[in-house]
Amino acid sequence: MKVYKRLINCIFPILVVAAIFLAWWIAALAINASLILPSPSESLRAFFAYFGEASFWRAIGNTMWRSLYSFVFSFVPAIVFALLANRYRYARKLIDPFIAFIRSVPTMSVILILIIWLNPKIAPAVVAIIVIFPTLYSSFSAAVSSIDAKLVQMSAVYRVSMAERIWKLYLPNMAPGLFEGSASGFSLNIKLVIAAEALAHTTASIGSMMNFSQALLETQDLFALTIAAVILSVVCEWAIRLVGRAVIRWK
Repeated sequence: MKVYKRLINCIFPILVVAAIFLAWWIAALAINASLILPSPSESLRAFFAYFGEASFWRAIGNTMWRSLYSFVFSFVPAIVFALLANRYRYARKLIDPFIAFIRSVPTMSVILILIIWLNPKIAPAVVAIIVIFPTLYSSFSAAVSSIDAKLVQMSAVYRVSMAERIWKLYLPNMAPGLFEGSASGFSLNIKLVIAAEALAHTTASIGSMMNFSQALLETQDLFALTIAAVILSVVCEWAIRLVGRAVIRWK
């Protein structure tokens, strides 16, 4: 039964990807202009051609590094704020309006303002932090709220220290929501970093390579870089969910 489920879980994503490539191939045939829409084969050739270029791997490394540390700087305050808001009523009254304000600011204006204020190498990471932080906070706050209130009351009755509550009560019970929110959040984080890199003209990055390909009308290269970005997002999201399942089973 487990083998059957695993087989089904593998087949459906493959079918979806195949359907996307089929629709792409048909559209490319209909348009018949590679400058506008290159075929999947042209884009895949350009994608694999990048494998031999050191600049491509350097750009991948720089973009992933920005995505990683910006996500960490979003993750830590998000979980701290979620715990504080759940524990203290007045903390929630301060935190929720602050989160609402950050969430309401248009992403494009944040990107453009930070590009003016900050170094192009730092601006994409800061943009990602500002946009991802409210999303993670909402996800983590929901996970904290789902914890059994009786367990929380029992820990208070037995005077369990806050450190022990966090490590032995909150974090283990938050694990499903924590990893699910982190998986989708990190995938979005990569997209934001790449978009900000393209607008900021950040050197040696996936975003700047996309910008350069668009300027030279090398559409097949732009599609190839898009494929690379999609693969990065999917692999990272899958890896986080895989770790999450292992942690939940261990718990």
